[in-house]
Amino acid sequence: MRKMTGIALPITSSDSSQVGHARRKAVAMASAMGFSELRQGQLGIVVTEAAGNIATHAQQGEIVLNPWRFQGESGIDVLALDRGKGIADIGRSLEDGFSTAGTLGQGLGAMSRLSSAFQIYSSPGNGTALFARIVQESIAPDAVAKDYALGAVSLPITGETACGDAWHAVYSPGRSIYIVADGLGHGPSAAEAAAEAIRIFVESAHFSPAHILADAHGALTKTRGAAVSIAEIDQTKGALNYAGVGNISGAILQGSKTRSMVSMNGTLGHTIGRIQQFAYPWDKDSSLIMHSDGLATRWNFDQFPGLSGRHPALIAGVLYRDFCRKRDDVTILITRI
Repeated sequence: MRKMTGIALPITSSDSSQVGHARRKAVAMASAMGFSELRQGQLGIVVTEAAGNIATHAQQGEIVLNPWRFQGESGIDVLALDRGKGIADIGRSLEDGFSTAGTLGQGLGAMSRLSSAFQIYSSPGNGTALFARIVQESIAPDAVAKDYALGAVSLPITGETACGDAWHAVYSPGRSIYIVADGLGHGPSAAEAAAEAIRIFVESAHFSPAHILADAHGALTKTRGAAVSIAEIDQTKGALNYAGVGNISGAILQGSKTRSMVSMNGTLGHTIGRIQQFAYPWDKDSSLIMHSDGLATRWNFDQFPGLSGRHPALIAGVLYRDFCRKRDDVTILITRI
């Protein structure tokens, strides 16, 4: 699975045109990715309903579109994020005909049926986060929901179209490896540095994280440099191997508790000390969290009861909503694969 540039779209109750704008942006993205007209239309319905719910129930929020490709397949993860009053009874709200706003009450149920994976996290007074994954027809919907437990938010700073962050993932049975890169600064030059790190990662994904970082360090000398971290999960050995340079944060989530991982000081491609790789225990119930410094590090899952067990894409959405700094590019990658 690899990163493509995402889009964040504001939704407010005071501007009814924003709902239609979000739908058009989603359909255009799906068309560019080769979605069939059927799936484009279904994505449009999901985004329209999600944006309309924000405007009606929360007054303001965001629709975030996160496109991805995995082994030739295409998908778009839709996040609808708000800090409204929340949903008191999520189970009942999914029933057709239930509404608290005088509407037909068909929205959430229809969205769930059109999505390959669909989850909602909400708590009274703290807002709602909705996740819907839309994929092309050629991939089995339940396979995506079950096997590809990975989600990411990757967005440029407001005003930029090029994202200076990038991520990538390579999966094989028993082993998966992940990278998050943050080009120095933001804009096209930062994006170029991050893209070069991804290029080296793809070419060298069969090597260890430390080996890949060493290769990338030489390649990035012609760029402005980047902060880069790489995590390798070896399911057969129950181990996670991690190596990083710069301020990419990495943590292992177990239940609601996290264990931070070590990244060395420096800027890959320019000044670094010794590249070191660290090993951490890993089990099938763990989650890997990696993010750039566009996300504040003060998050704590104790304040989000039940969130740690939800889909990684939904977790990434909640962290983005509540802890994004809004003054830099941001990437959050979460996986259980």
